[in-house]
Amino acid sequence: MSHRGRCPFGRRRVASLLVVTAVASVLSGCGSARPRPPAMTAVPAIGGTVTVGIDQAPTGCNPNTASGDTPADQLVLSLVLPSAFSVDEQGQAVYDPALIEQAELHSTSPETVVYTINPKAVWSDGVPITASDFIYAWEHQRSVPLGLTGGDADVASTLGYDDISTMTPSDHGRTLTVVFSTPYADWESLFSDLLPAHILERIGWSPPCGTVDPAVDLSGGPFVISSATPTRITLTRNPRWWGQPPRLAKVVIRVADGPLQLAHWLADHQVDVAAPNSFTPAFLQEVTSMPEVKSAMSISDTFVELEFATASGITADPLVRDGIAYALNRQELVDKTASWADVAIAPATSHLFAQGQPTYPSTPAPLPANSTTTTTTQPGAPTTTTPISASTLPPTGDAAAAARALEEAGFVKGATGAWTNAEGSPLVLRLAVDGGDGWAAAAAAVVASQLRAEGIAVSVATASSAAGAGSILAAGRADLAVVALHGGPYPTRTSAWYTPLLDVPGSTGSQDWSGYVSTKVETLFTEAARKLNPVSAEPIYAEIDRQLWADMVGLPLFSEPDVLAWSASITGVTPGPYWPGLFASVLDWARLVKEPVTFTGTPTLPGAHVPSRPGEPG
Repeated sequence: MSHRGRCPFGRRRVASLLVVTAVASVLSGCGSARPRPPAMTAVPAIGGTVTVGIDQAPTGCNPNTASGDTPADQLVLSLVLPSAFSVDEQGQAVYDPALIEQAELHSTSPETVVYTINPKAVWSDGVPITASDFIYAWEHQRSVPLGLTGGDADVASTLGYDDISTMTPSDHGRTLTVVFSTPYADWESLFSDLLPAHILERIGWSPPCGTVDPAVDLSGGPFVISSATPTRITLTRNPRWWGQPPRLAKVVIRVADGPLQLAHWLADHQVDVAAPNSFTPAFLQEVTSMPEVKSAMSISDTFVELEFATASGITADPLVRDGIAYALNRQELVDKTASWADVAIAPATSHLFAQGQPTYPSTPAPLPANSTTTTTTQPGAPTTTTPISASTLPPTGDAAAAARALEEAGFVKGATGAWTNAEGSPLVLRLAVDGGDGWAAAAAAVVASQLRAEGIAVSVATASSAAGAGSILAAGRADLAVVALHGGPYPTRTSAWYTPLLDVPGSTGSQDWSGYVSTKVETLFTEAARKLNPVSAEPIYAEIDRQLWADMVGLPLFSEPDVLAWSASITGVTPGPYWPGLFASVLDWARLVKEPVTFTGTPTLPGAHVPSRPGEPG
């Protein structure tokens, strides 16, 4: 998961919507009618608990660190840590009024943003949330000191923070003026998941969090973490929450061992909401057949890509990369791995955006006639083949074009169908796999099978995450890797995938696992990041994508489908399109209870306190 992801969806289709309603019955007696009981209807209650099932465990307590930057951490902590902005269903950044009363771009030269912090905002220990918390976030994410290891070296990304020159508080810390040394278009993406500076200045940027300490694990959100184990996290209402009070008294998050266990939990009423990271046909069939369960399918902001090592090894030759791309039947791959879940998913046409995003190119533009491959990491002989583009690479592959590219690279296809080099040694590709993502793992199996069918030997190494597979690729121990890339509404973040602008992969948010270096692409990314008008940046990102296709840095495969299933006895649950995702609507979640249709008061669960809405804490 988002942030970092922090996670867009495309058009949603309801896969199952079966709701059981109460029906009044009429009883008759001998010679006289008995009184008709009042009709019953389901209404939202105040109080109660909703249990959410996920299939990935959180890895830390600071999602701004590389180790804590996971979908599970972001999901859980979105209920606890305040953020300046979130993203609505249309992909537009909106500030959170509970934290920010106003955030304005006061000047473009230099870029100057003024934040006005809500005077009611406090941490759960009563200490006000002020400019000092924003400044602390900047100081620890703007750079990693050279040679530093551990502690502050664990930073998810420095992007945007390193463009800020000064941060000046005023009005007793309720106003903050941020001045950028260079313009940064996606400034709304900054200051997510703020941490209590007055605590972390004492215990460190990335403290261990094996147990919950109420004096340390503070909340600036509607819930506080009251208990946590590796498989169960309990969050209760934050008694100091100043914003719209949540209807629920408690949210419990349980960690399953996979999607099928989530389905069984949902059927047995052990969870009310099931949100798997990936899923199988068996999961989908089971949840859509449950009579009192709703489900929604969508296309996520995550896509699967085959990345190549461009700096060393066999795939440093662009001809070899082209040959592999032509050898793969991506339509067959999609049919086998994803279209059973969503028939709208098609072979990807962008290195930067997922299919469900508004910025995704519906009709990819072909490369200009004078385009050439400009990869600067391979000084060998230039290719004489036409550069590939999203519109010229057939989704079903092209065996003849693959053979031409490999032959031009010096390989020979023998009588047995196996490819060898000039010395007769077999062409063997080492494939690293992001085993932590079910869609990437399934795609990797098809990629390996198709390459073997074309006479290319493949050895496979599986890692637990995209970073793990990327590290294998970056270290020269693999020639290609299948990884999941988390997109989102902030395109500047995609520069981390294809440039060394964020330094060494894994240290400051860089994910340039391929070792790709292109002065042209770096210049274009830098130019796009400085366009404060997003419309002006769109043609620049389109040009970047065309160059990535021409250089065949990676081969985008498909956007991942997503599913959410929840009990019909819970209202307010919606698949959140962007970060904070599922919990974006949590303040409106409620259990449904039966009340007479003539009931006009506020429904309650037994023993629940009924706050006045909005304003009074629950």
